[in-house]
Amino acid sequence: MVERREYFRESNAIKDVHEESAVDDSIEAWEYISGVDELSHDVVQQAHEYILRNRQPEIAGEYRDIQVYIGGRRPPPPVVVESEMDKLLTWSPADPLEAVEWHIAFERIHPFADGNGRIGRVLYLWHCHQLDVTPILWRAEDRQGYYDLFQTTVNLNERAGITDSYAGETGMILTYHGRGGPGQSRYPLL
Repeated sequence: MVERREYFRESNAIKDVHEESAVDDSIEAWEYISGVDELSHDVVQQAHEYILRNRQPEIAGEYRDIQVYIGGRRPPPPVVVESEMDKLLTWSPADPLEAVEWHIAFERIHPFADGNGRIGRVLYLWHCHQLDVTPILWRAEDRQGYYDLFQTTVNLNERAGITDSYAGETGMILTYHGRGGPGQSRYPLL
């Protein structure tokens, strides 16, 4: 397995967060979440609170109530964040590839005003831990490759077995448009 401090140091560095206190906060979030058997809204929000409570306490642990834009992409509006998270939380990845797809879907929902990448990578680590597999260690030096991953989409409605809901960007097929140009791939960086 990946050494935890290194994992969180690299995870935080992707967003240029380099303080050791932020690494400590991520480790506290991991220590909390690693002790649960199932993800829920409360678990995800509590883990997020650990990550941001010392940096941005006013938004720590709270789903966003504002519209955000990420790299020119518009995640679902705040009014549907909780319902999109409901769908995501019903899906339990069955293998390492699905753990990455779950991470992509989470980041595309972007449920928090800030800290989504850091909490998303904690949740990805949790899924890998549940599956007893070694997680991918995304490094700041390959930030663009990591961000290219989010040019993919996951059909969250299909994963959650839902046929009628918000038809936002999270409800599309998984397609890769990152390094190397457009193409179909279940996971382009492996």
